[in-house]
Amino acid sequence: MARSKKTKLNFSIVGLGLVVVIVTLSISYLSRLDKKRSPLPFEEVFYAPSKQLMEDICLIDKAISDGFYTMGVPQEKILFLSVLPRYKDGYSWDFNSIEARIPHRYSIFKTGKEITSRISNLGIPAQIEIDKKSGNEIIYHIYYNGLHTHRLRIISDTCQAPHRLSYPKIGIIIDDLGYDSSLASAFMKLDLPLTFSVLPFTPHSRSIAQEARKKGREIMLHLPMEPMRYPAVNPGDGVLLVSMDREMIVEELNRGLNQIPFVAGVNNHMGSRFTESEEKMMIVLAELKRKGLYFIDSKTSANSVAFKVAKKMALRTGRRDIFLDNHLSDDAVKRQMERLLSLARHKGYAIGIGHPHEETLALLKRYQVTLKNEAEVVPVSDLVQ
Repeated sequence: MARSKKTKLNFSIVGLGLVVVIVTLSISYLSRLDKKRSPLPFEEVFYAPSKQLMEDICLIDKAISDGFYTMGVPQEKILFLSVLPRYKDGYSWDFNSIEARIPHRYSIFKTGKEITSRISNLGIPAQIEIDKKSGNEIIYHIYYNGLHTHRLRIISDTCQAPHRLSYPKIGIIIDDLGYDSSLASAFMKLDLPLTFSVLPFTPHSRSIAQEARKKGREIMLHLPMEPMRYPAVNPGDGVLLVSMDREMIVEELNRGLNQIPFVAGVNNHMGSRFTESEEKMMIVLAELKRKGLYFIDSKTSANSVAFKVAKKMALRTGRRDIFLDNHLSDDAVKRQMERLLSLARHKGYAIGIGHPHEETLALLKRYQVTLKNEAEVVPVSDLVQ
């Protein structure tokens, strides 16, 4: 009898142990599910057959930045006049127009030579052309495999400086939220009024939007739209396609809007093909105007008509100036943030887009104080026209 009880006790202990193991594994699995993201990369620009182009442009960016630093040019003397998306022969990149004012004690020619030597020594197919050269000005055009990537104007600090606003406004959107609730929460803890753009039909769409609302953050629908390489590149459930008629587009748009509570506006997820269609964008924008929502053009295509059409329709609208994290190296994200600040000083405001990456979170943590001291970070709705 005693032996039977002992056997039952042993079975009970073993059974309890198995239950503990199963529960532990289940918690671990669910935790991993919570942190599971959409297959990266999120953005269409990463899918373009130009990864090497992006990496080498980052090298050119670094060569320019390091050249200015070596020559002692203060950061505030370097002005990004524009950062514009371009597309050619299946490649996409950001074209940078830069102006630098060289202090009196340095020669503009020595500064130009420092930068061009650094670019030439990179060992990549970069070409440099001089467009203009005088006693107080040099203009360089930089190409990568024939693609125009930079316009660099180096001028003497004696020239009249362009107008720069000392305290501009900046809006920062965090796109592609919906897969990682813990990372989304970490962005919400930052002391910055970021705008959160949430993908529909993801595991945590609603909960992230609800938490953002409680934290006083603005919420957008990150609306999937057809990219050039669809269906090889798939923006996910709820995508708007150029093959859809008006009824289907409106139905799919509303289906996405119903997924995300407290939506104030919309921006496109991917959409390089869809945003080039004036006819299809008019359908989307008319519906957004009817609902009192704004639209931000993510500018995934240099030929996007979305912003122009929205302005014609008198819809509150804006467009992305900088992607903060197309390349996730520490130097690259830092340069993009400095560009965002520089653009904002030049035109009074700027809109940046980041994504739920640990590197982007670290960047924003690092720049919290700088952003507050040098700009006013606002919800994107404050910047729509």
